Amino acid sequence: MTGGKISTEAKVGILVLVGIILLFFMSFRVSRLERLRGETYTALFPSVSGLVVNANVEVAGVPVGRVEDIGLEGGMAKVWMKIGQVQLHEDAEATIKTHGVLGDKYIEVKPGSPEAPLLPPGGTIINAQAAPDMDQLFASLESAASGMADLGRSLQEAIGGEEGRVAIKEIIGNLQGASAGLNDVVQQNKGKVNNIVANLEDITGKMKEGEGTLGKLMTDETFYNEAEKTMRKMQKAAEGVQEQTPITTLGALLGLFF
Repeated sequence: MTGGKISTEAKVGILVLVGIILLFFMSFRVSRLERLRGETYTALFPSVSGLVVNANVEVAGVPVGRVEDIGLEGGMAKVWMKIGQVQLHEDAEATIKTHGVLGDKYIEVKPGSPEAPLLPPGGTIINAQAAPDMDQLFASLESAASGMADLGRSLQEAIGGEEGRVAIKEIIGNLQGASAGLNDVVQQNKGKVNNIVANLEDITGKMKEGEGTLGKLMTDETFYNEAEKTMRKMQKAAEGVQEQTPITTLGALLGLFF
């Protein structure tokens, strides 16, 4: 470089550098277009507040497409999406979600079950829903706060000022006294309680082993079979009561025991 002029070599170098920058830029644009290739699908949402054109369409958090257009159809918001890399089925789902609390809106798509038929290109995703927006969330919080305020006023009216607060304190004191008294009774009769529990366990064990009259009745199969036969006879007799005369009915009942 002489006399403040740019030499030919410098001009060539600058030109090559600009060419390299343009080459990288075009490669990036081409790769982006490659990623956006896919099929166009539509979905009807009750509301798309905050969703814009070119918003991401994601599957399991991975971008697979973008929103191409948004319009109205029959009072619903119709969204056109170009989706690639995945195949959608007829039971696919689309949900409008938000990145973070105040982030950008995007559409989360679940491709559906592999057993369901494939959704043809240009088809409509039937299962579409919009996540509640911040206005709805604030309205719900306001309604909940109002309900809590009403509950507080109702409790205040029920307490009835200083007299009500004194009454509540007395109730709590009585409950604490009753709990302490019950605890004292249990502690004083702890030995008796343990003996009762031990006796019950002993009786239960003997019954399982067939000891005693009740244990024999519970473990004796002969007694069970005889009881079952008696119940069957009583059932048959009951079924025929309406068709028999009083004398015949009396004879049938006596026949159960003789």
